[in-house]
This record gives sequence, structure tokens and C-alpha cells, in this order.
Amino acid sequence: MKLDLDLDSTVDELIEQFDHAPKKVSKAIARSLRKLSRFAERRILRELARQQSISQKVLKSLGRVRVSLYQPGDRAGQNYSLIIWIGALDIPAHYLSKPVQTKRGVRTGRRFWEGAFLMRPVNATHSMVFERKDTWQHKFQRSKKSGRMMWMGLPLEKKEISIWSSASTVLQQLEPVLLDRFTTLMEQELNYAFNIES
Repeated sequence: MKLDLDLDSTVDELIEQFDHAPKKVSKAIARSLRKLSRFAERRILRELARQQSISQKVLKSLGRVRVSLYQPGDRAGQNYSLIIWIGALDIPAHYLSKPVQTKRGVRTGRRFWEGAFLMRPVNATHSMVFERKDTWQHKFQRSKKSGRMMWMGLPLEKKEISIWSSASTVLQQLEPVLLDRFTTLMEQELNYAFNIES
């Protein structure tokens, strides 16, 4: 999931208005966009963590939010680009915090999985949260061990939380906020460039 914010027309208008001092304007634009990218990352992490009831630290450690700023000439582009990327695949429950088995289920951070249990698969480095499926069927698939086709499968489901809908909501709400914030930052940086900086 990606939000590509097009700031070209706004930036071009500013450069035309301050044509007599292009160096100061380009410095102000670069500073504004750097501040905007940090603002966007903080805002997304905070909103996504709040909506999903997980910590920002978990989202950051999983690399689920990336904000990239490209200047003219970067990546063969002629314009400034602020690209916001959110990894929207489901997050397995064992990443939320250390899973704790109880009599009624498994607790991971603020979430409780009723009827779930901890199990460490053969190729895993740590225990994961699973639950028995009510309805399940064997699948006819190729065995990784023997290479033969056979009926296989377990009536288990790995517990995960979905972040797709939260991520799309956060991006939709963020776009107008970013444009307002960019305007404010540009005013501040231009004021600094022309009135304070020598």
C-alpha cells in the first residue's frame, strides 16, 4: 500500500515567486520536505498503532512503515516526491509481544486469543500462536520432504491481525493533513531563509 504525494505544482509555483533567490528557496524546500517526511512517519506510526492497539515499537521493528523523500534527479525523476509505504500483510500474533499461555488461551500484549495455544513448528525459532479450525480439509499438495503429491494438512490456523483496512484509512486521512503541514513548513522555512538566516 503506497501514497505518492505529488508536490510538484506547489513547489514550482514557489520557485517562480522567489525567482530572484533560487538558492534560498531550494534550501527552504529541501528542509520543509525533510521535516514533512519525519512528520508523516511519526503520524502514520501513531495512528496505525492506536487503531490496531499495538505499540509503535512493534510496527517500526517489523519495518511496516517507510517514508522516502526523493529530490529532482533521484530515481530518474525530475520532481520532488514523498513516498509513503505501509506493509499491509497480516501481522502474526507472536510478533505483538511475548506470548503467554493461560488456561483459557494465549495473551500477546493487549490481545487475548480465546482457545488458542502455543506451538513451536519444526522450522521456527520461537513459539507461535495457533488455534484449531472448526472446519478443515486435507489438501492435495507436494510434500517438501519426499517430493510426492499427497493429502496433507493440519486442522490448525496461525493467529494474525489484519492491518489492511486500518492502513488504508490512515492514508486517506493523512493526505490533506500532509498538504496543510507542507504549507505551514514552507512558510516557516521561507521566513527563516529570508528574514533570519544571513
